[in-house]
Amino acid sequence: MPLRLRMTALSQVATIVLSWLLPFGVFILAGPVVGGGLRIPLLVVALLVAITLSVRGTECGVDCTADTVRVRGWVRTVSIPTHAVTGVDQEGSALLWRDGDEERRTRVYAFGRSRRGIDPHSRESLERLADWVASR
Repeated sequence: MPLRLRMTALSQVATIVLSWLLPFGVFILAGPVVGGGLRIPLLVVALLVAITLSVRGTECGVDCTADTVRVRGWVRTVSIPTHAVTGVDQEGSALLWRDGDEERRTRVYAFGRSRRGIDPHSRESLERLADWVASR
């Protein structure tokens, strides 16, 4: 049975807001230092970074199918054959798997800890992922 786990809607909104504030904050702070000739290229870079972080940030999560477990992070997506998955590290918010003889771990950023600890939705999502891994 397929399983799709994502961040809460509130976390996604916060991600979008922060992904726009961060690059444009840098743009505003760096503006006086950079000078007039680089302002437009710097603005374009800030815009591209904001769009990329918004889209990637809201898509962070895990998609599980019979063949593949796909972990979507901020920068990259890792596809792992389902048969290679060995468990879930709920304390470290990571998927454990084997690649040949090598033990691997892929961090699940959507359910990682914040400064306040782990929220109930993230804890529940990691438990659902662990149950799904154990049941296959």
